[in-house]
Amino acid sequence: MRRHTLLLSGLVLGISMAQAQPVLTPETLFERVAPSVWTVRTADTEGRPLTQGSAVVIGPGRLITNCHVLRRAARVSVGRENVSYGAELEHPDTERDLCQLKVANFSAPPVTIAPPESLRVGARVYAIGAPRGLETTISDGLLSGIRRNQRAAFEALQITVPVSPGSSGGGLFDAYGRLIGITSFVLKDSQNLNFAVPASWIAEVPERAQAAQAARNAPPPDTGNGASSAAATAASRVFEYRLTDRSTGNFKSIVYRLDRVEGDRMVFNNGDRIEREGGGVIENKQPLGGEFDLVMPPGGWVSSKPELGAAWRLDYKSRLSYGSAHMELRARATETSSMRIGTRDFDVVVVRFEGYTTRSTAGFSSYKASAWYAPALGRVVRFEAKAHDRYIYVDEALELVDIRSE
Repeated sequence: MRRHTLLLSGLVLGISMAQAQPVLTPETLFERVAPSVWTVRTADTEGRPLTQGSAVVIGPGRLITNCHVLRRAARVSVGRENVSYGAELEHPDTERDLCQLKVANFSAPPVTIAPPESLRVGARVYAIGAPRGLETTISDGLLSGIRRNQRAAFEALQITVPVSPGSSGGGLFDAYGRLIGITSFVLKDSQNLNFAVPASWIAEVPERAQAAQAARNAPPPDTGNGASSAAATAASRVFEYRLTDRSTGNFKSIVYRLDRVEGDRMVFNNGDRIEREGGGVIENKQPLGGEFDLVMPPGGWVSSKPELGAAWRLDYKSRLSYGSAHMELRARATETSSMRIGTRDFDVVVVRFEGYTTRSTAGFSSYKASAWYAPALGRVVRFEAKAHDRYIYVDEALELVDIRSE
C-alpha cells in the first residue's frame, strides 16, 4: 500500500509541476516523452510470438498497457531501441482494460499525468506508440469527445488521432506533454472514431485489481433453491468476451450478463439468451458474438466435455438477418490445453470444425472453426472462425477476457 501511495503522490506532484510549463512544439514534446513509451511483445509457452503493443512508464519499474495486449501471453517483454527487459503482470484491471507491468532494474523516466479537469474537447493531442511495430511513432489530432456514463463518470476519450494495431497501450498526451489517456481501440466500420481510456484511472489500477481478485476468490453464493454448485457459482456473474476482426485488428466487448437461474436453465441478458448448465444454448434471440452466435449449431458449439478424439458431424441451417446459412461440418476433439482468463488458468478441450458453409446471398465456401471449451466453467471460452472465398470473408476470434460479479 505504501508503494501505491508513493506512486500516486509522485503523479500528483508531477501534475502540479507540469501546470506551469508552456505549450510544447511537437518536436520538443516528442523528445521529452518518447523515452517513456516502450514496445510490448508477448509470446506463448514455447516462445512463439503472439502480439505486440505499447506501454507507458508510470513509475520506477512500472509501466501501464492495455490488458488485451497481454491476452494468452506466457511471456512478456518491453523493449526500445534494441534494449529489452522481461516484464511480469503485477495488477490487472481487466474491466477497464488497464494492466500494470513490473520490470526489474528498469529506470526509464515516468510520465506526468494531467488532471482530468484540464481536458478540453477540441484540444490538440498527440499519440506515441508502436503502430504496426514501428517504434516510437508520433501522430496528432484532436480530443473530439469525452464520453461519460449515466453517472457522469469518464468512460472513454474520443480522439481523431490514428490508432492502429500495435498502438494499443500507447500514450496520449496533451500539448504540455502530460499523459491524458492510454490509446485503446477503434470503432469498427466507422471512419476516424478512435478511443483512449482516461489516464486518471491509472492510479486506481492496484486497488481495483486487488478487489477483483478478492471477489474471484470469494465462495459462491448460497442460492437456497437447490441449484447445482456450477449454477450457483455462475449466479451473479458477468462473462465479458472480446470479439476481434483479425483482418483489421478491430474489436469490441461482448457481455453475457446472468440475470437468474431457473433449475438447470441460466437466463442471460434479460432473457435474450438462455443456456443449460454445461454450455448448451436453448435460446438466442440476440446474436451478439459474431459467427459464434450467428451460425451456432442447435444446442451450441460444445455443450459438455467431449472425450479426446471424439468426432461427429453437423448438418444444419441458421437464420441470418439477411437470409440463412447452411452449415456442413465435421467436428473432432483434438487436444487438451490450458487458457488464462484474467489471473486464473483453466483446463480446456479444443474442438476443431471443418467443412462448408452456404450463405443465401453469398454462395458456397469452405469453413474452419475452433472452440476452446472449459469444463470448470461449462462454456466455450474462445472461438475462432475463418471462411474466405470470392463471396464470403470471415476471420474472427471471440475470447472470454473477464469473469466478474456485479
